[in-house]
Amino acid sequence: MNNRGITLRQARSLITESLALARGKALPPLSIVVLDSGAHLKAMVSEDGVGTQRYQIALGKAHAALGMGFNTRQFYQLVKSEVLPEMFAATINGATGGEFIPLPGGVLIVEQQQVMGQSVFLAHRLI
Repeated sequence: MNNRGITLRQARSLITESLALARGKALPPLSIVVLDSGAHLKAMVSEDGVGTQRYQIALGKAHAALGMGFNTRQFYQLVKSEVLPEMFAATINGATGGEFIPLPGGVLIVEQQQVMGQSVFLAHRLI
């Protein structure tokens, strides 16, 4: 860990492990984004064959998880179960210029109870 959370070496390792897991599950091609705790892009990869907007979607999920302080699957469940109104998510998305995508896939990276950064597995079936 460094002053912004996750190191480049850790981010690259996370991507490598995530891709191996995805290939082991025979998932379709992924875009994976890793942000540090300050929401700066630390590392990203888009596999051959991903759609043209997958990077932007992954980045939006990363921003949503980091901005809310918990995984996007949890946020999605709160909206789905009507604990949070759907309009809440739409309002935040508008306020952030479309950089808030509260769908499953955004995962906080936590070490010793400190947020190190954020990673996105676009195919939420990994989580």
